[in-house]
Amino acid sequence: MRFRNWMLLIAFALFAAAWSLGQAQQPVPESQPGASAPAAKPVDTRAGQADKTVPARPEAMFPGVVARVNGAPISGRDVEQRVQAQLAPIGNPPWKNLREDYRLELTNNAIGSAVAEELIYQKAVAAGVAVAPANVQSEFEKVVKSFGSDAAMDAALAERGMDRASVMKGLERNLVVGKYINDNITGKITVTPEEVAEYYKAHTEEFRHPDIVRTSHILILVPAGSSPEQDRLARQRIEAILVRARKGEDFAKLAQEASMDSSASEGGDLGFTSQGQLDPAYDAVAFSLAVGSLSDPVRSQAGYHIIKVIDRKKAGLATLDESRAQLAEFLKSEKSNMQLQQLVDQLRKDAKIEILIPMTAGPPGSPTVSSPRP
Repeated sequence: MRFRNWMLLIAFALFAAAWSLGQAQQPVPESQPGASAPAAKPVDTRAGQADKTVPARPEAMFPGVVARVNGAPISGRDVEQRVQAQLAPIGNPPWKNLREDYRLELTNNAIGSAVAEELIYQKAVAAGVAVAPANVQSEFEKVVKSFGSDAAMDAALAERGMDRASVMKGLERNLVVGKYINDNITGKITVTPEEVAEYYKAHTEEFRHPDIVRTSHILILVPAGSSPEQDRLARQRIEAILVRARKGEDFAKLAQEASMDSSASEGGDLGFTSQGQLDPAYDAVAFSLAVGSLSDPVRSQAGYHIIKVIDRKKAGLATLDESRAQLAEFLKSEKSNMQLQQLVDQLRKDAKIEILIPMTAGPPGSPTVSSPRP
């Protein structure tokens, strides 16, 4: 089955792990046609922002400000974090060792993502969207947990030239953007049983699959570039959770409480995947466990996992009934991405966007580019 996991839903807008300190975490889905959305009134966010933009570090990839959206600065630090998120799945190769055309492609993708996020944020602010301080504080507490202690977090932030106030502001922005998208796009989209059946009938061969396994997991994230002490604290935290799981606590509830990715809201359920879809270390353990089993801590590029195998299926053709729930989610994600892309395109037309560093060809702020080459 050629479904993208629901946890990978909307490109630059749904920020699954609040601890990420501004990284765009969701990969950009491929299909994005859509319905029109009203144009945003440009929001003048310039007051005080330029002065608050953190200057570039001596070793930084980009200057302090790389773009402006209706006057609001896009920081080089933000773009660098987005680039690093794109490089993480291929082992974080040194920036200087990459081909020039690939560096430009990564830069284009990262700036496009940052600009699109800023456009939606400005639209949300203009529409009066706000989030409760308690919700921001709740997300901030997840950040603290990911580092293991206040002291470890403060040290990591200092290394990045950041502080708690900037983290809180980033979390607030993420929540505002997510709320706007949910209220205006994803929350209004429906998929009928007839649409599901029609898609299955027209694409039956897409539902032929190799051996697949359905897993749930609990993830304690370890940010790229973390110190050995941060890694040790993350390992210690996942081991403590594993003790609770093996004593019989409900795995889904533990995932909702502790897991640091978007699957937490689904009790950690990642659905069915085939080998090669997820991190190699995760795959190796998932396909070796018996149904119902819990793994020891597994270290992937993202961090530490506890994996629980829920089901497995031999290679074959999935029936409509077997595929119905996941297919409905897939079709909903496609509709969401169509409308989100349409919204960004419209906002971009009505905005003043200045790109201050070289980018590849294409309209400034476009979030869709060709897939990165290895």
